[in-house]
Amino acid sequence: MQIGVPKERKRDERRVALTPEQARALVGEGHGVWVEQGSGEAIGWSDGDYARAGARVVAQSEVYERAELLLKVKCPIPDEYPLLRPRHVLFAFLHFDENIPAENIGRIVGTGITGIAYEWVQKGDRFPLLQPMSELTGAVYARKSMALLVENAGILGGAYQPEWGASRVMVIGGGHIGANAINVFLMNRFDLVVVDKHPETLASRLGRYVGPGLWETARPEVVTFDESKPAESVAAIHERLGGVSIVLGCAVRRPTLPKETCEYLIRRADVATMRRNSVLCDATACDRDLFETCVSSDSLTETYVVDGVVHYSCDHIPSLVPRTATELLTAATFPYVRLLASGFAGAVRESESLARGVMCHRGKVTHAYSARKKHLEYTDLASLI
Repeated sequence: MQIGVPKERKRDERRVALTPEQARALVGEGHGVWVEQGSGEAIGWSDGDYARAGARVVAQSEVYERAELLLKVKCPIPDEYPLLRPRHVLFAFLHFDENIPAENIGRIVGTGITGIAYEWVQKGDRFPLLQPMSELTGAVYARKSMALLVENAGILGGAYQPEWGASRVMVIGGGHIGANAINVFLMNRFDLVVVDKHPETLASRLGRYVGPGLWETARPEVVTFDESKPAESVAAIHERLGGVSIVLGCAVRRPTLPKETCEYLIRRADVATMRRNSVLCDATACDRDLFETCVSSDSLTETYVVDGVVHYSCDHIPSLVPRTATELLTAATFPYVRLLASGFAGAVRESESLARGVMCHRGKVTHAYSARKKHLEYTDLASLI
């Protein structure tokens, strides 16, 4: 298999989809590896590191020309679409079901490539390629929101000395993102309120991430979000907004909570009730989904202010710590890379987990949920192989 690793073109994206040691392993197994010049520079891997591992370090055009299997971190941007060919199998975060416009999805699918999304590779009830980035997202978002509070409100936040006092933070959602954010806030001695759908299991879910005794000692306030009573649950959030310095959204809208039932958890009018220079972040970076004023950005540094509240919703915050993120992500993706290197059709027959991540094949959208959400025609993958 000829495997290509293009340099990421998305703004502020500094991760890379393959480490030098993984390149060495693939070359040792008889595959060809083509890495674009400068791909690993941002995280300390030189072109020489890849060359010594046996990879060919070449220009962008040659990567796409030589490759059959393309390894990326993020979905190609429009400038890269002309480089895509029907022979390409693209393995990356694609997010067809999120902010990417349906028109752009159509252009990608129309190239005839096979697209496999990291985020939809599923093993049982787990998403093993999404999970490490979700965990990192929570930890980094918490730290970033604390820094924004210092920069904009002049508040340190944590009660490191009793006389300093502790600022209050609200975390909405206790999944992988929320749990890691909660851990950071607790370690930094913030007063914490957590909004979660299943508070009865929250402590056990946090046990994997939060240090022994930390949750029990801190005694955070836990607010139940009952989807059968969304108006009451949203009201409980609103009642607490005036007393918090940071709101961190870590929840993803599920089909059980449609827009018709609950348009927003926090509306524009609610933002106006928050403290001036407080911080509101949507760690899921879903545009105007659960939070009316939150719009994602591809910048690691961009903020904007609505009614005196600082907003930050970077859609790829793991790139703020690109070395850590790359090592975590590639450790998870590499077993699937090896499987794909033996051939796409055989790989998806052997691995149902991988097959679930196939978004498009032979000019057709093959992911039912994304097709439904973006109003695109769906074709079952099995009918195309």
